[in-house]
Amino acid sequence: MKAIALIALIAAATVSAQGDQSRKTTGGTGPFTAYYFEDPTLANHTIYQPRDPLKVGTKLPVIAWANGACSQNGIDFAGFLAQVASHGAVAIAVGTIKGIPNTGGGSGGMATWPERQRVAIDWVAKNAGKGNYTHVDATRIAVWGQSCGGIESYANWNDTRVNSIGIFHSGLQTEAETKRIATKVTKPIFYFLGGSSDIAYKNGERDYAALPVGTPSWIGNDDLGHGGSFNKLVDAGYFGIAGTRYMQWVLRGNETAGTWFKDGSAITAGFKDEKKKGLENIKVTPIT
Repeated sequence: MKAIALIALIAAATVSAQGDQSRKTTGGTGPFTAYYFEDPTLANHTIYQPRDPLKVGTKLPVIAWANGACSQNGIDFAGFLAQVASHGAVAIAVGTIKGIPNTGGGSGGMATWPERQRVAIDWVAKNAGKGNYTHVDATRIAVWGQSCGGIESYANWNDTRVNSIGIFHSGLQTEAETKRIATKVTKPIFYFLGGSSDIAYKNGERDYAALPVGTPSWIGNDDLGHGGSFNKLVDAGYFGIAGTRYMQWVLRGNETAGTWFKDGSAITAGFKDEKKKGLENIKVTPIT
């Protein structure tokens, strides 16, 4: 019951923190202006990618994104997802452009919510390299999520098709869950939190501390609370920068982007309380 209550509390906090800015997008500041759309072969999801993906010159990795508040609105984080996509990625958000009400209320259906993220992964595995998606690389898939979406991403971290995890303003609800899940994570996992005023701050910090020694991991805070810079700037501010660097390094194999997490650049960009371990274990062949 405590876990369910905390999920509900996190969801409520995300709804209250969610601002109009998070749904606005300029198409990102990257070299490949991004847009979002729906595909009838992938029901109840919204896809973000460069307008002309072939101009990127390489295949594109994929981020399966789960929203805060366990929302099924595919543009709740449009500014952030377009920002990351504009630097050479495909992001698939749970939910449609107009949004779908969550059914069941309270805890009803919560156990099945991570399946919505898996649906995106299944679709990528089936469609990458074919038809309109010849530019998609199904061997480079990450699961990312904000708040409740971070919990969904935890549920999918050990899918063999997933190679990294992004946890934004989130953490496992109980110490027992941290011990059961976080202590076993072996893939790169980065935490982007909102400081001590973030309702998920202690949870995320606890999860990070519990990770195995050799697991490549990083954690930082923007000190803007639950919702953070997602809602402050059209292109998601600090988190837009950090998410882009994370994608470029761990999904695209750009070592220069990786340096941003190693040399203090994240602190310069505005993050605080940065910690890292095992980053030397990240070895990614540049995408082609």
